[in-house]
Amino acid sequence: MHLLLLRHGQTDDNARGVLQGQSPTELNELGHRQARSLADRLTTFVPRVEALVTSDLTRAVQTAAAIERALGLTARRVEAWRERGFGPYEGRAVGEAETWRLATGNWDLPGAEPTSVFRARVLGAFDEVVAGHASMTCVGVVTHGAVIRTVLTLIGEGVIASATGQPAPESVPIANCSILWLQRDGTGARRVWRVACVNDVAHLETLAASAPPAGQ
Repeated sequence: MHLLLLRHGQTDDNARGVLQGQSPTELNELGHRQARSLADRLTTFVPRVEALVTSDLTRAVQTAAAIERALGLTARRVEAWRERGFGPYEGRAVGEAETWRLATGNWDLPGAEPTSVFRARVLGAFDEVVAGHASMTCVGVVTHGAVIRTVLTLIGEGVIASATGQPAPESVPIANCSILWLQRDGTGARRVWRVACVNDVAHLETLAASAPPAGQ
């Protein structure tokens, strides 16, 4: 199996460095262009995407819509692929949350979705999409930056089994409309994941401001 984790396109809050969390923000003009470029890229991707899943948040649904049109697929909306909830910090500058992290050593902001709960949710979503599409070769999931970074962290920690000898992937900032390409090898209990690429944005090279933004 090949699993493509696709971050949504840019929003105005991304551009301003605002923490969005589960707010119903929409793509801005650049975000729509990024989504169309990602969709065009996927029309030539090998192996071809056979099924599409998306977070139910607006910015992800809008990104998935471009892919649906390009590939002739209907995306299944799954709440578990949502961004982490940041409670009262949503709509505030990322720098405020970073100040808390530096002071406390963690991202458990007051009123936010606890790290342990968020990790369990992401792992459950990952396991569900793999089990639910076991007969397929390639599945795409439109989701969010913190979700994708958490998947990388879970692989690095061995919670999601990774190939022997593969260096632990870094939990890096995730670019809008980038591709995280995971490949599953082996059989039975020995099935493991390889990270083929992180932050693949070759399809965005002609677009401005495609670097990883500060916001979630």
